[in-house]
Amino acid sequence: MNRRGFTLVEVLIAGALFMAGLACFGYLLRVAKDYVVKLENSSRRLYESRSEMEKLRRLPFDQLLLAGGTKIIILSSDLCLVQTGKLYTLRSKYQ
Repeated sequence: MNRRGFTLVEVLIAGALFMAGLACFGYLLRVAKDYVVKLENSSRRLYESRSEMEKLRRLPFDQLLLAGGTKIIILSSDLCLVQTGKLYTLRSKYQ
């Protein structure tokens, strides 16, 4: 018997495998997109925190307590811990 082409069963199995692969690829694209969005948000927050830290670096030591939106812990009369977002820095009166 001269067989040319594929049987219906072979075509159905190949189609099912192709669809399963396509579904996996779609899932991976969605997961990758979610990670990209998370990284963009994290990068933006880091940039904002760094910007706030730079503003605080320009302030004289005596005016640090007047800066709003930051957590400042006085460690001694000439040293304090400054927190902005997830960034921490030590600030000395004697830069």
